[in-house]
Amino acid sequence: MKREKEQQQSEHVRIGLRDGVNAVISICNVFGQEVESRHTPVLLQNMSPTGLQFLTHLRFPVNNNYTIRLLITFNEWEFSLLANIVWRRKEENQFVYGCTFYADPGIRQSIVCALLDKIRLMNPRQLRIHELYRQMTYAKEKGMPRLDVRR
Repeated sequence: MKREKEQQQSEHVRIGLRDGVNAVISICNVFGQEVESRHTPVLLQNMSPTGLQFLTHLRFPVNNNYTIRLLITFNEWEFSLLANIVWRRKEENQFVYGCTFYADPGIRQSIVCALLDKIRLMNPRQLRIHELYRQMTYAKEKGMPRLDVRR
């Protein structure tokens, strides 16, 4: 039942980040009040234009009244994204979280480009995978201008 809920949360294809991508997380808003919390490193497991999954030893609340900020850097891309945690599960002595972004179409488009770059680096010879991801993502993002980021 939990896995079903997790899969329903993600409407876009999430790219597994098998070599791991580090990010920094902090809580920035609680019940509408801005707060400053410590910046804590987390390990990203997968990402899409609308959300991601991460792993940490910290236990965060699963509640729309909490907004987190994720600072993500991979390759030459850097993102500062606001998000809500929508699910949590325990794995051994860690917690795995799923979250959705508050991202406008321009930011989502940049995330798509960054993920296409990441796919190319992880699977440089799998051109069919690159094209399938591009097609599936643009089908979800109707009206998104199509950027060509081929190298």
